[in-house]
This record gives sequence, C-alpha cells and structure tokens, in this order.
Amino acid sequence: MSAPTVTAARGDASAPATRSVITRERPARSGRARRLLLGALPPVALVVLWQIAKSTGLLAYDSVPSPIDVAAALGELLVSAVFWDAVTHTLLAVFAGWAIGSAVGLVLGVALGVWRGVRVWSMTSVQVLRAIPAIAFVSLAVIVFSQTLQMEIVIAAWVAVWPVAISTMQGILGVSPLHREVAHSLRLSTAARVVKIDLPSAAPSVLVALRLSLGGALALAIVAEMIGNPAGIGYQLVQQQLGLRPDAMFAYVIVTGFIGLGLNALIQAAAPFVPGAIRRSGADA
Repeated sequence: MSAPTVTAARGDASAPATRSVITRERPARSGRARRLLLGALPPVALVVLWQIAKSTGLLAYDSVPSPIDVAAALGELLVSAVFWDAVTHTLLAVFAGWAIGSAVGLVLGVALGVWRGVRVWSMTSVQVLRAIPAIAFVSLAVIVFSQTLQMEIVIAAWVAVWPVAISTMQGILGVSPLHREVAHSLRLSTAARVVKIDLPSAAPSVLVALRLSLGGALALAIVAEMIGNPAGIGYQLVQQQLGLRPDAMFAYVIVTGFIGLGLNALIQAAAPFVPGAIRRSGADA
C-alpha cells in the first residue's frame, strides 16, 4: 500500500523542479538572442556609415570599394568553383593541422603535468620553442616540405601545440589536494588518475586553449598560403591584389571572418560535452 504513495510523492516533487528548469532556460535563451542582436548592431552601423561615406565622397580612396561593390564581388565568388576550392583547401589545412597539433599538445601537457621530472628537464626547451613566432617557420617549412598542403598542416600544427600543452599542464597542476587525496585513497594507477581526475579537472582550460589554437591555425594557414603555397584563401587574396580587385579582397577577408566565427561556434557546440567546461571556461560567451 505504501509504494503508490511514494511514487506519487516523487512525481509531485519532480514536476515543480522540471518547470523551474524550463523557466530558467527560457530567459537564458532570450537573453543570449538579445546579446547577439545587440552585438550585431555596431558592425551593421559601421557598414551603413561606410556606404554613406563612399557615396558622398567623404571616403575618396579609389582602392577602398563600397559595401555594395563588396557584396557584388562576394556574390560572384559564391558561384565560383575557384572560391570553393580555396575555402576547402584552407579548411582542410586548418583542421588537419589543428587536430594533429592539439593531440600532440595534449600528450605533452599530460607528461609535463603528471611527471615532475619531465617538467624539470623540458620546460626550458618548451618555453624557448613556444616563444618562437610560427610565421618565422613558414620559409623554413617551404624549404623542407616545398609548396604543399603538408607544409601548411605543419605550420598550423605548430601553432596549436603550445597553447594546448601549457593549458593542459597548468590544469593538471591545479588539481585540488582533495581530489589528489581521493585518487590516493582509491589507489588509482597513474593512467586511471589522468583519465578520471586530471583531464576532467584540466578540461576547462584545455577548451579555451583549443579555441585559441584553432583561430591561430586559421591565421597561420592563410599566411602560409600567401607566402609559400599557391592555394587556398591566402593565395586568392594575393591574386586579387595583383588583379587590382580590392572588392574581391574585401570579400575574401569577410569570408575569412565568418570562417573563424564558424570554427569558434564548433568549439562552443562541443563545450556541453566536456564536463565543467562551460561553467569555468566561459565557452558560451
């Protein structure tokens, strides 16, 4: 006779809680949409002012096209096979380099964070290598790998390695003494401690590093295309410059910005699957 009573009580208790969660989610979604709308107003206003200045002659530079001309050039590019080949090439280089560099950085960061001996013997080398600007390696990479996609991938990977490695190391070193005591009490092996405690604790900082490294990989891949490899968005930017097409150059720059925005959105979409990442990293910002 008591079982139905308990079931009913649980049902009564969970319903207000569910309604409360839904009530909290709706304002959060509306607030995010409001922030996005407000954030879009400044660039829209800037474009309007740009068009007014160009139409009235206040912006007298012939090499600066009007927003209408840029929109027309963008329309031409969107139906061009050359444009889509360039975008595909750049995205392939970015994703491949970023994935390889992030994987290497994660392994390196775990080694630096878990084993003190590795940290003592290698941190000086790590600090020196991460301080070298990746753009300095472009010419060297061209000599070693020639003008190939492989060269771009190496450059993008180099950019991604160091933020992920350092953030992983710092995240592991920041594991609380309580969690370390729990791992010791449970007699976890090193591998189990890394998987169950260290990496989840370091996940928020690693997620931030992944966002930064993905943007860096995009930037350096385009630079490598402008300097070393005749392919991709970077090469098309140079070609449009040589062809005296500033409207197409602006269009490619705008496309690059939207690609960066999309890559950042991908990381944000993955954030909910990383325990504690949104709460501490601000990945939803």
